[in-house]
Amino acid sequence: MGGYLGYLSSVMASALKRPMPEWLAGIIFGIVNILFFVVASKPFTIYTGIYVWGSTIRDAVTGSIELARVYLDFTSVSDLGLLSGAFFAALIAREFHVRRASLGDYAHAALGGVLMALGVALAWGCNWGGFLSAITALSLHGYTMLPGLVIGGYLGAKYLEWRAERMLREVELELEEVAAPEPRRAQAGKDAVYGLLLAAVASASALLAYYIGGGRLLAAFMLGFVVGFVIQRSRFCFATAFRDLLGGPEMARSIRLQVGIAIAMIVGATGVALLKYMGFVDPMAYVKYAGPLNFIGGVLFAFGMVIAGSCASGMLWRVGEGHLKALAALAAAVATYPFMKDYVRPLALELVGGYKVPLTSLGYAGALILVYATAIAWIALVLYIAYRRGVRVYG
Repeated sequence: MGGYLGYLSSVMASALKRPMPEWLAGIIFGIVNILFFVVASKPFTIYTGIYVWGSTIRDAVTGSIELARVYLDFTSVSDLGLLSGAFFAALIAREFHVRRASLGDYAHAALGGVLMALGVALAWGCNWGGFLSAITALSLHGYTMLPGLVIGGYLGAKYLEWRAERMLREVELELEEVAAPEPRRAQAGKDAVYGLLLAAVASASALLAYYIGGGRLLAAFMLGFVVGFVIQRSRFCFATAFRDLLGGPEMARSIRLQVGIAIAMIVGATGVALLKYMGFVDPMAYVKYAGPLNFIGGVLFAFGMVIAGSCASGMLWRVGEGHLKALAALAAAVATYPFMKDYVRPLALELVGGYKVPLTSLGYAGALILVYATAIAWIALVLYIAYRRGVRVYG
């Protein structure tokens, strides 16, 4: 019996180390969005948590310390769960290592973090809250951000090509420049210290979420944990999805990621529409302003995430793997997003304007037909792009 249990354990460990297909990740993300609506009456997003972290630090500097806020906000707690889930998945797959970068790469990561913060302020969300989860929530602002993401990703890719040529070096597939390896003992020591710190953050976050916020906050943490685990195992990177969509070193994976995103929209929108239709959730829940600002914000955000090497969820995921470059991008976002949200967003909205447009204005059936049709059309389009480029996406 003991031998069989050991065999099952080895099989499970081997399975968890294998990459997860993007389409399966998309299904899971769609389900998470539905469950997050049940728990928090909003979809899964990222930057509200970053705002809570940044504003808490800002207030602490001015003498007002309210650390409990971090564990009373659903998105803040789920962000901590995402980081924890990615860390746990990286440990299982033996992919956790402290990875340094050059000063130039840290500077680009920080600049990318600032641009992403500005883009989120204008677009009312990042790749999750302004795009994927927005469409899941049946809000038009998800669609108005999409063209900006495509253009911003393309411009970011071109900038990286120019930078690579200028510096006479190739851009690595993950857009990370890792410094020369240190002696194994020194590297192992840094991995242990960083890993223990992340483990402490993960454990404390789960406990504090429950004791300060209760069961619903713990549920939000666990949903974030699932997202982090799945993102790490599937390498579900929105930066890659839009960087190489029109051509690039990882075009095949970009196409697969886009298919996964479309599947997440279909699954998530179906469940959220049912929740809103049955009255469990306010029909206007997470319906944000749609207009030119979403497009502009999408361009800025996508350009920022490409030069930073990670999107909103990617920053947390990569910090959980030990990437110090991602930590630089996250620190810049935390430092600047409260200002962008509190001051830049209201000014931009006053100057440019926008309208809250729920897709349910077409009726619930009409809203779902629109999401299904556009998601299927998007899958067909990206596969056609791959076909024209001669890229084999699957198999």
